Amino acid sequence: MAHGAPPAVIGRRGATRVALASAVAAAAGYVVLVLASRTLTPAQNADFLAFWALMFGLFGVLAGVQTETTRGVRRAAQLGTTGARALPVSLAVGAVLAVAAAATAPLWGTAVLGAGSAADLAVVLAAVLLFAGHSSQAGALSGVGAWDRFADLVGLEALVRVAATAAAAAVGAAVAGFEAAAAAGACTWLLLLVAPPYRRALHAHVDVPWRGFVRGLAHAMAAAAASAVLVVGFPVLLRVTSTPEEFATAAPLILAVSLTRAPLMIPLSAFQGVVITHVLEHRDRGLRALRPIVLALAAAGVVGAGLASVVGPWLMTLLFGPAYEVDGGVLAGLTLAAVGLALLTLTGAVTIALDLHRAFSTGWVVATLVTVVLLLTPWATEARTVTSLLVGPLVGVVVHLVALRRQRVARR
Repeated sequence: MAHGAPPAVIGRRGATRVALASAVAAAAGYVVLVLASRTLTPAQNADFLAFWALMFGLFGVLAGVQTETTRGVRRAAQLGTTGARALPVSLAVGAVLAVAAAATAPLWGTAVLGAGSAADLAVVLAAVLLFAGHSSQAGALSGVGAWDRFADLVGLEALVRVAATAAAAAVGAAVAGFEAAAAAGACTWLLLLVAPPYRRALHAHVDVPWRGFVRGLAHAMAAAAASAVLVVGFPVLLRVTSTPEEFATAAPLILAVSLTRAPLMIPLSAFQGVVITHVLEHRDRGLRALRPIVLALAAAGVVGAGLASVVGPWLMTLLFGPAYEVDGGVLAGLTLAAVGLALLTLTGAVTIALDLHRAFSTGWVVATLVTVVLLLTPWATEARTVTSLLVGPLVGVVVHLVALRRQRVARR
């Protein structure tokens, strides 16, 4: 490794902390959804879920900031180079994203958030700007291998959101109160600046000047935007491709998508920085470095789909109430779709770690386009949901694998 950069490979203690933080984040998401479903009416909850999907969809776009910052900070350490500071550029990018959302809101605000959406939009925009700083901090901590600090940031962000949501439920807040509570976690990184390690992370540098960093961020955020549509923004797609009557009854299906994905996607999102640094430490192996994880995911998908078909309907009604019953076959299909999405996330992490930024974004964009096309079919809501979420990510995986194979052949 060049210039004696310290290894960023995660140890047992760090892996345990990150895994615990991801478990907390996963549980926190469930708690928020359960509190909302138990406090709000199904129609109000559908509105909250659309807000939740929009906010976390934009947060998902900013996941590209974390991904590229992790790569850039780690590569700077390996090469001994000093490029742009990550945080100022990341905050500027977050501001641009917020301005773009505000400028285009007249085109989609009412369709996504409903009538009288100005206050809801203001909450989303404030949360987006704050979360850009969170993503930069998380990426910098991952890049230097500060896994304990990274785990604390991830876990505390989720706990702040749960605490705020619990307070909203305790006072019987309306939809607006739950929305403000859901956004509260985005300010956690500012609270942690009282600790010196987090203040030091503010000064992390990447391996390229700011223009190169912005180009990398553009590819990473394009991929993250496509990822956000598939991972957390799907309810927004479902709302704009369904009649108001169909969407008013879609809350059980939306929650089923979240329920089947969270056990895989939330831990994988938390470990994405680990995956990128691991591949950077084993660049000669490429995707082969992740073979055990891929095989484990495939096995988990088969087992999970079987369990979902048997106990899934019972679990849905237990957690969310009798109005949220979903067929076992639908839950099994959504579980397999979650595995495909996890595989796409892994192959994407490998491509960006190996500097295949264009292939990284192309794979995610193609996956999203295929998903949207299938979602527009005239099938029943459950059928088009399962089919689109199952096929789209697998097509994206193929795009990534082709690019990785071409790079390997070129190197030979």
